[in-house]
Amino acid sequence: MQNVPQIWAVGGGKGGVGKSTVSTLLAFWLARMGRKTILMDADFGGANLHTLLGIKSPPRTLNDYVSKRYDSLEDLCIDTEVEKLRLICGAGDVLSMANPHVSQKNKIIQNISKLNADYVVVDLGAGTSFNVLDFFLVAHRQIVVLVPQPISIQNAYAFVRNAVYRRLSRLASQQPYLQALIKASMDTENELRLKTICDFLRTVEEFKGQDVATELSNEIQMIKPEVVTNMVNGPKDRNAGKVIQQVAEKYLMIHPVDLGGIVYDKQLNSIISEMMPLTKLLQSSDAYANVYDIAMKLVAES
Repeated sequence: MQNVPQIWAVGGGKGGVGKSTVSTLLAFWLARMGRKTILMDADFGGANLHTLLGIKSPPRTLNDYVSKRYDSLEDLCIDTEVEKLRLICGAGDVLSMANPHVSQKNKIIQNISKLNADYVVVDLGAGTSFNVLDFFLVAHRQIVVLVPQPISIQNAYAFVRNAVYRRLSRLASQQPYLQALIKASMDTENELRLKTICDFLRTVEEFKGQDVATELSNEIQMIKPEVVTNMVNGPKDRNAGKVIQQVAEKYLMIHPVDLGGIVYDKQLNSIISEMMPLTKLLQSSDAYANVYDIAMKLVAES
């Protein structure tokens, strides 16, 4: 019987923080460790993972699956020059895939677990749309990438916050009162003065009872973001992940894990700027080594 692959989703709100680079290097290291790995580009509006692996014109993409040219996600997989690493390309060249229909998105999500792999690393699109958040929430490892700048830290926290409320919204889809309360809570200036998830749950308990509040609390605790700080330039920059930890614990009642940092690497930046495959990155690269450490940590805890 085929094993169910472990899914690692890599998100982080706005673009420009290096999600695709981190996703690619994580998948690379998993493959180098001997794990059958699939790197999946779930950025439906601007797919670019194939260029990071030196593939100029993908022969098939997710659009071919959605349009039923292929029967399974497995059929979409493209071999790469890295042994044990395959790629599923996104569909940035097709406007209709920028915002796939709910049924299309669900079809993709449900079939990821059928892929013949030990690990599937999913590179998410930018932003906090429902499509992005739903991929993030089904993953076994929920990785959030940010850079050590105030706006990026804010965006990363907003991403995590929206993931929490998206989870609540899906759980309360058939309960109008809870939906209205969730919607109110998402507005930081709401009239009910609900500032934190604790405030929200206290109100739920008051009107719906302790059992409902406890159930929602338990579901929230299942969201476990793991934060990676990219483009670190010094010891002070490494604190960015800890900021997310502290704020999320205070306001969202969840406990993100700080996976550490990836140093700013001129060689890596040059390779990306020149659109060369990341496999050309020298093994002496500090960033390369940092991602290896993160991959080892995640595998050890799997």
